[in-house]
Amino acid sequence: MDRTLISRIALAAAMTAAVLAGPAGAQTTEPAAQDAPATGTERATVDVQSLSGAYLAAKLARENRQPGIAADYYDEALKLDPTSDVLQQEAMFAYLADGRFQDGVDLAAKLVDNETVGKVAQIAVALDALHDGRFDAAIESLKLRDTSDLDSLLVAHLSAWGDVGAGRSKEAIRRIDDLRGATWFAAFNQYQTGLIAGFTGDLDRARSSLGALISDQSSAQTSVDAYLAGAEALARLEARAGRKREALDAVAKGLELAPAYEPLTQLETAINEGKEIAPPIADAQGGAAETLYILGQAINRGDGQDVALLYFQFAKAVAKVPSDKLLTALAGVADRSKQIDLAISYYKQIPEGSPFRRTAELQMGLDLWQADRKDEAKVHLREAVKSYPEDLQAHLALADVLAADKDYAEAVTMLDKALTLAPEDAPNLWNIYYQRGIAYERQKQWDKAEPDFRKALELQPDQPQVLNYLGYSWVDMNRNLDEGLEMIRTAVDLRPNDGYIIDSLGWAYYRLGRFDEAVEQLERAVLIMPADPTLNDHLGDAYWRVGREREARFQWNRALVGDPAPEAAEVEKIKRKLAEGLAPVADTATVAPPPAAGGSTPEPKVSN
Repeated sequence: MDRTLISRIALAAAMTAAVLAGPAGAQTTEPAAQDAPATGTERATVDVQSLSGAYLAAKLARENRQPGIAADYYDEALKLDPTSDVLQQEAMFAYLADGRFQDGVDLAAKLVDNETVGKVAQIAVALDALHDGRFDAAIESLKLRDTSDLDSLLVAHLSAWGDVGAGRSKEAIRRIDDLRGATWFAAFNQYQTGLIAGFTGDLDRARSSLGALISDQSSAQTSVDAYLAGAEALARLEARAGRKREALDAVAKGLELAPAYEPLTQLETAINEGKEIAPPIADAQGGAAETLYILGQAINRGDGQDVALLYFQFAKAVAKVPSDKLLTALAGVADRSKQIDLAISYYKQIPEGSPFRRTAELQMGLDLWQADRKDEAKVHLREAVKSYPEDLQAHLALADVLAADKDYAEAVTMLDKALTLAPEDAPNLWNIYYQRGIAYERQKQWDKAEPDFRKALELQPDQPQVLNYLGYSWVDMNRNLDEGLEMIRTAVDLRPNDGYIIDSLGWAYYRLGRFDEAVEQLERAVLIMPADPTLNDHLGDAYWRVGREREARFQWNRALVGDPAPEAAEVEKIKRKLAEGLAPVADTATVAPPPAAGGSTPEPKVSN
């Protein structure tokens, strides 16, 4: 296939605007060659002998935030047409996002003058030079044209670390001092200036810059990561200078913002025990990596996640040894894109004793669960509880997977321990009671469940999930009907777009024999969540009761092909209704066999 056809394919696919602020690719609607790329580390099933098939599969993988799969397909496409400008540009992004830095740099070297992708190519080439100690070459390559505010900040900081590597510390700090731009530059400039000054031995300037950063917690509104890292950096510098009191004061400033932040709590312990404290930055490459990490974290949300991934991979490439927090960030990006095996591989690289190791252990357990490796997940999290017996999050993580596996008795045990570990003012204390209430209710221990729901509401009076669960449970058991129904109505008012809660209101009306009101609410719920099998099944029942039998069968059929698929027992019930309809109502107070108490409230899901 010739290059002209590649260009036509690219146009039809709405080619990516390959600028620094948007490497992920535009959202397109073209079909894949055959199957969509799979999640995790699996490859898609496409005819890679076809250039168009490989290209379109690569595009789809990028849009699905699967750079590893995309990179593999760009490999195949480039074998078939190695001179295509379009393929080289897009493959460069895929390689860089996948951490195949050298492959990306090889393409970047050919593209530094390209009007569309030249900025990213120049930065990649500069980081390659910086990693190798060719500091002046790195600075030269960072002379970008038409920079945005973010570009300007990034380039100035990276160039400053190039100056540091070349032995020009005063020029490095002057470069940042001379930087002009948006008001939000200040926090980042203070942090980087403090790191450079500390690394080059200008402790007075380091104290001044880092002290200014953490003296005003409003800096955290710009970047909580820069604020906490600033507190840690100042504490390390002061501890190494023999100023224990000042070091602990710096730690305390950070802990005011994040009381359980483990890098600071572990540092505080090490300072108090008189242990040797490592410096904040080991070399110029580490400083450049820290710049990329901090800016990446600042944009690591929403549409900025793709750029953040690029920054994190750049940081990993330039650093001699990637930091534990960088590995954690890369794992988090992989988690969000459902690349579970990749996420676990990053978490495994975090060493024992690292302040990020506990988080890694817990997240690996949850990831194993998400990957449907349930037994491994439970074993892993039980080991984490043994390793961290006083850790609240370890117990909550294990309780999550146990409840999701319907092992409610052991979940209660974990939640009992969690309640002894949680501070009385913990913001999520209500949720621990709520989850334990669900676990008791699922075991049909209502005498224990109801007090937990009431306690959760005492702690969080207008919590819609608890109002919904307790209110529906009362209606379902024909108790406290007025209060229960009012609770569900309040929950709907608080969450007017929550299909599950609206379904609970509709199903409560159904259970009370108020079928017209049930239809009204259940139709609302299905509009919001049209694929949910439970909601469609409920609406089918309500339609049948008001004489809309054809529509009832339509909804029951939709329930059978719903997402997620209904359980086998529910499938048999629905098929029976399709064949026989519903029996006449004998007692409107017991219209249907009660579903699991709590209405359609989904069982507790494992958080990710």
